[in-house]
Amino acid sequence: MIRATRMCRLLGRAGLAALLAGGSLGLVATADFANPAQARAATKPPVQQAQPNVVVILVDDLGWPDVSSYGRSDVPTPNIDRIAKSGVAFSSGYVAASVCAVSRAGLLTGRMPASFGFTYNINDEGNEGAGLPLAEKTLAERLKPLGYRSAAIGKWHQGSARQFYPTNRGFDEFFGFLAGETVYVDPATPGIVTTPTKADANKPPFTQRRGNGVIVEGPDARSVANFDKYLTTEITDRAVDFIDRSAGKPFFAYVAYNAPHWPLQVPQAYYDRFAHIKDPVRRTYVAMIAAMDDGVGKILDTLERKGVRDDTIIVFLSDNGCPEQFGFCNPDHPWSWGKFTYLEGGIRVPFLFSWPRRLKPGGIVDTPVSSMDIVPTVLKAAQPKAPLPKGLDGQDLLASAQHPPRTPRMLIWGQEPVFAVRQGPLKLWRSQDWNQTHLYDLDNDPAERTDLSGTQAEARERLERVMEDWRAKLPKPLWPLHTTRKVVVDGRETEWVY
Repeated sequence: MIRATRMCRLLGRAGLAALLAGGSLGLVATADFANPAQARAATKPPVQQAQPNVVVILVDDLGWPDVSSYGRSDVPTPNIDRIAKSGVAFSSGYVAASVCAVSRAGLLTGRMPASFGFTYNINDEGNEGAGLPLAEKTLAERLKPLGYRSAAIGKWHQGSARQFYPTNRGFDEFFGFLAGETVYVDPATPGIVTTPTKADANKPPFTQRRGNGVIVEGPDARSVANFDKYLTTEITDRAVDFIDRSAGKPFFAYVAYNAPHWPLQVPQAYYDRFAHIKDPVRRTYVAMIAAMDDGVGKILDTLERKGVRDDTIIVFLSDNGCPEQFGFCNPDHPWSWGKFTYLEGGIRVPFLFSWPRRLKPGGIVDTPVSSMDIVPTVLKAAQPKAPLPKGLDGQDLLASAQHPPRTPRMLIWGQEPVFAVRQGPLKLWRSQDWNQTHLYDLDNDPAERTDLSGTQAEARERLERVMEDWRAKLPKPLWPLHTTRKVVVDGRETEWVY
């Protein structure tokens, strides 16, 4: 059952009509999600496994409103909604950072990246030697001794030097690219729409894949000659193939789509679905989401066909929020954009969790969760009687989905000079170089427009102490800050960190 009361409170009890004008968030009954049982025809009968399979689907730069799992209708995602139908959609799902590489480091390790020096994004042009420290174990490295076979498919962005390569970090297989972005397909390929954005003047042309944006596979990083094939489809096909070959023994598929990250490219058939969207930039972005959603559907169908869906943990989420600078984010929701910032639109993302064998469908759940919860959730599921490794910062998603915590969880983020802390409905935002501190009540002010620092001084001081205590323990960043700058997000002035 959808927890409508909590969801309404989450979005604010007053002013919602004005705040969300043009894109109202309507709650839908759980039954309105596409039915995953439709894929069960002609499948193998499910056979219960001792250890669950794991599929983590991480997408790139997808804004919170740009899935239909939360009741919105402007971007239909029926296959992503199938995950929510069989589990829960966390409406307060967060990532470890508001930028790609740092966020991914938190997901893969279950630890806050700044706590081990992974503070800033990896710049493909200027951070030689940067990568996920070898002392930090990935989920794949932790699952390998438990008998799991693992594959990383898609975007890596955890370092391009040999020691950081996925098959040297616990994964048995890799297909994808090592950089933060790449071209999806040769724009000269028939049936491909390539749409320029307002920021493309500062970007390289789409005529080739360069450097770490080249697609490679295998432990020897062999180049793959597939520039005439749409990369989203290629990632899907590789994921399906891995599941087909692995079903029957426990497996971990880390499916890291680069969609809908820039550049904007999509097959014409998807572009044609959205002729009602007049802005070609927004239209292409939405079409890219549709192509990715179809890929998610093929992955779910494969799990059903192999008879392993009930025993597979699936987590779907984005690595951060939508980036405003390209002009394709949804303008009608306060969490529509904010990548590189610590407003909600930078770190609150679509976050779905399903494990049919252990979790009954629960609709929309507003208990705050984090991408760092994935590692402890999976390890606890794979070895229920074993203690979790020390140093993990996450919690069990299964418990969060089933029972609201008695004490509101403390979540903290930080890329010097910008930090944020949330506990319960209160969120503190702090810029060290601006010497500004803001306090927001997310229940009543989800757009973070009203600073309560002056009227709730005790709460401000309490959260500031938490932030400063954590900040004081952080090691020196392993590579330097690239830049900060002042930006305006949905009428709110804030600081951008890269």
